[in-house]
Amino acid sequence: MKGIRIVDMTSVLSGPFCTWLMASLGADVIKVENPAGDIARTTPPFENDISLYFASLNRNKRSVVLDLKTEQGKEALHKLLATADVFVENMRPGVRDRLGCSDADLKRINPRLISALISGFGQTGSLSHRPAYDIVVQAMSGMMSINGELDGDPTRVGFSIGDISAALFTTIGILQRLYERDANGVQDTSHLDVSMLACQWVCLENAFARYLNAGIVPNPIGSRHPSMTPFEPYPTADRDIVIGLGSDKDWPRFCEAIGYLDLLDDPRFQGDEARLANRDALDQVLGAHLKQHTASHWIQILIDNSIPCSVVENIQTIADNPIAEEYAAFSTVSSEGKDMRFARNPIADRGLQENPAPRLGQHTSEVLSELGYDDAAIASLTR
Repeated sequence: MKGIRIVDMTSVLSGPFCTWLMASLGADVIKVENPAGDIARTTPPFENDISLYFASLNRNKRSVVLDLKTEQGKEALHKLLATADVFVENMRPGVRDRLGCSDADLKRINPRLISALISGFGQTGSLSHRPAYDIVVQAMSGMMSINGELDGDPTRVGFSIGDISAALFTTIGILQRLYERDANGVQDTSHLDVSMLACQWVCLENAFARYLNAGIVPNPIGSRHPSMTPFEPYPTADRDIVIGLGSDKDWPRFCEAIGYLDLLDDPRFQGDEARLANRDALDQVLGAHLKQHTASHWIQILIDNSIPCSVVENIQTIADNPIAEEYAAFSTVSSEGKDMRFARNPIADRGLQENPAPRLGQHTSEVLSELGYDDAAIASLTR
């Protein structure tokens, strides 16, 4: 994305994650903050007085502070937008209009500008002005209703899937519009309206497909798969492992691999539907058998027989695993004289040297100078 300038007026997670992805792909991302800064700067934990939450999401960006309550601040924002390819914001619907950034304003300022707006419930509709956080959208979308222990209470997914999925769909939408603009000469002047709620619904595609077409209402089933088994965690003599059989053809090979051929003659387990109907019994039988040996014993056997499997890892074991280095899972940045490590964009160049998240207003003078402001004008805007 080299040569693409993005004006980033986002905060917290959904917007910053989207613009970080594009910054890691080479875009010039200019983060416009008010004098108080992105609220994520105050989110613990901290390292060297830097929020790790903020530091992870705002790598490779430049920070400009503008007081958008003033006419001078709005004018500077408009001049910046005139030089940009993309404008991303995740403010409440209506706020950008008060900043002189309505669709009509943006078309006048920069006809080639692509604007992407992220919100909880979209820019229009009866829910549009409601505040939203990830947990709210997970609840409203139905995501929580299918997540949790078997027959247990609905549970929030363990990461901010509402924010992250919205960020990913926004990134895809921006890339599509850039392609249409630059490759085909098509300029769609309407904004890209991304709602976290709608993004959650499409992530629930299988759950909705089963209900809409077969009347099946999904409920929490723990780590089980709704249509396949064995496809879940099992205990061993020391650690839990996950086994996933993708189809009935894997069943004989699996039984042979674990040395339990009697399962092939058990009528309760003949075929996918029979195993699903007798899942509890199968789990009990397999659990007792697998506890006879350690996780490493079973994992090696299953791998040798091309059975998808894994030990149930945690964040620490993954971070300390040589596989993480082999797959370049993490990026190292130097911030305030100290190296910090964060998750790497998996489609970015492995050799990319990322820059740390900017200090508040670190690049204000630099960017304003690029816009043609002289020292006196910069001083009047930054005092």
